[in-house]
Amino acid sequence: MKTKTKAQPKKQVTQFVLVTPELQVNNEQVLKAYTKLVEVGVELLKGFELSKYRTYVILDHKKNEMNTSLLNEFVCHFYNITLSNAKDGRSFIFIDLDEQFITKFGGNLANRLLRQAYQLTQSEDNTKGIEYCIRPNFVPNDVRNYFYRLTFNGETDVISLLVADRAEVA
Repeated sequence: MKTKTKAQPKKQVTQFVLVTPELQVNNEQVLKAYTKLVEVGVELLKGFELSKYRTYVILDHKKNEMNTSLLNEFVCHFYNITLSNAKDGRSFIFIDLDEQFITKFGGNLANRLLRQAYQLTQSEDNTKGIEYCIRPNFVPNDVRNYFYRLTFNGETDVISLLVADRAEVA
């Protein structure tokens, strides 16, 4: 005996996400955490004597129409902090560390950066909050070569090159 089953209608898939007020508030909190984390990243660079180690790149991916998920990026010799949106519309902060930097300078700078990242996204009232958004890559990468590639052609509409002021050592 053969039975016939109705074919299920295909769901239409779009690239658009319904932005609810809760999602918007959530993403604004992640953006604030990202901004503060970049400030921490710049502060950590101020201790270096050589200006090449205090140089960093800010990328505004929103100015690149070809890019749909990346929003902002901070890149220096030592680490890369990226703000991006997932397919569901939630914002995430990715942190990559340079392998040679850890080998040459030790883990202190990386530990201080990660400690601040977790502190900035920690829930104060035991709710979910934005704790989900921090995504450190625990496998060291080659951030330094990415930094050099970004700085090779100089500033563009998307790329800004900056140097952190040298902190006075007491």
